[in-house]
Amino acid sequence: MLLVVVVAGFGAPVSAAQPLALKAPAALPQTPPAQPADTGPASGSADRLLPPQDAPTQSAEATPGPAQLLDLLLNRGSSAKPGPAVDHQEPIPDGNDPATLRNACWTPAQLAGSPTDRTIQRGLKPDRTPPPAWAIRAAETALPPLAHGLKGSIRSVEPADPQARLVALTFDLCEQAGERAGYDAELVDALRAQGVKATFMAGGKWLRTHPEQAMQLMADPRFEIGNHSWTHANLRVVEDREVREQILWTQAEYQVLRRELAERPCAQAAGAAAMSRVPAWPVVFRFPYGTCNQGSLDAAAALGLPAIQWSIVTGDPDKGQSAAAIARAVLAGVKGHRGAIVVAHANGRGWNTARALPLFVPELLKQGYRFVTVSELLSAGRPVAVEECYEERPGDNRRYDALFGRGSKR
Repeated sequence: MLLVVVVAGFGAPVSAAQPLALKAPAALPQTPPAQPADTGPASGSADRLLPPQDAPTQSAEATPGPAQLLDLLLNRGSSAKPGPAVDHQEPIPDGNDPATLRNACWTPAQLAGSPTDRTIQRGLKPDRTPPPAWAIRAAETALPPLAHGLKGSIRSVEPADPQARLVALTFDLCEQAGERAGYDAELVDALRAQGVKATFMAGGKWLRTHPEQAMQLMADPRFEIGNHSWTHANLRVVEDREVREQILWTQAEYQVLRRELAERPCAQAAGAAAMSRVPAWPVVFRFPYGTCNQGSLDAAAALGLPAIQWSIVTGDPDKGQSAAAIARAVLAGVKGHRGAIVVAHANGRGWNTARALPLFVPELLKQGYRFVTVSELLSAGRPVAVEECYEERPGDNRRYDALFGRGSKR
C-alpha cells in the first residue's frame, strides 16, 4: 500500500472493552437564545476536559444489547427512532419515510451534482472563524462523556451474532485551513443507486464551505455524518486547547446546518417526523492523518465521541490506485473481519473510488455481507480498539508529526 494514502486524512487505535450504558441528554431547544457577538468558544481550555475513566470493564451480562446501544448512539439529543441495525440493501422507495425529507428538498438532478464539484481550490486564506457561540455552547454538553467500553481507537468490531458479516464504508471529507476541498457527487450517487449505507467523516470547515451537500447527506436516510476535526489538524501535536476546539467547532457547525435545514420551507412541508430522523449531532469521530495521543483521545471521549480508525485502507488518494486495485484491497481486507471498517475519500481525493464501488459492492453482497453505518456497526457487537493511533501498523504515521500542525504544512 502506498504511503501517500494517508496524507489526505486517516487514522486511530482500539481497545477491546465492552460498552457501558450511555445516558441520553435533554433535547436541544428548537430556537437558539439571543446571544451577543460571537467571540469563539468560551470553554476551549484544556482544564475543561474530563479525566479518563478508569472503571473496570463491565461483564457481558451488564452491557446493553445491539438495539439498545444503537438507540443510544443515534438518538442522543434526538427524538428519532432508529431503523434496524442491518436492513436489506434495496433502495428506499421515493416518497415514503424515511426518505421524505431528502426527496422534498432536492430533485434527483440536484442530488447528482456535477463533475466540477470535485474541484479542489488551494492557496486560500485560512478560515479559523468559529461557529456561532450558541452552537458551540450547545455542543459542549450535547453528548455525555464516552462510555468506557467505547474508548480507545476503534479499528473494527466483533459482531455478537456469529453469523453476521458487516462492512462499514467510511468516506473522509477532509479540508485543510487554506483550501476548499471537493465533493464526489458521482460516488454519493453510486451509493444511493446501489442502496448502500455509508458514514461520511466531515471536517467542520468542509461543512461550512459545502453547506448544500452537507445537508443533502444529513437528510439521506442511508448516510450518517461523523466528525473529522475543523481543519484536519494533526491532533497529536497541537496544544490541548486547539484539540478541543477542532472537535467542538465541527459539532457546532453541524448543528448550525441542521437548524438551517429545519427552517427551510421544504423541511417544514415534509413534517416534523421527517426532520426528526436527521441525527441531532455527529456521534462518531475520526482523527486526521490517523494520529492521536492520550490527551486527544481523552478530549474526544469527554465530548462523547468514539474515535473510529479503520481495518481496510483503499489507497484512493493515490492517483495511480486504479478502481480494480481499490476493489481488490477491499475484497481481500474484508476476508479477515466480520465487522470491517473501510477508509476512503469523497472530497475530490478519492480518484477512482466511485468506479470501484460496482466492482466490490455486488461481490460482497453475494458473499453475504451487509453494509451498515459506523454507529450501527458499533451497536452490533464489541469494538476492537487499541491505545495507539496508526494507519496499518503501530508507528507508521509518525512522519506526519514533522509535516502537519493546524491543518496545513508547518
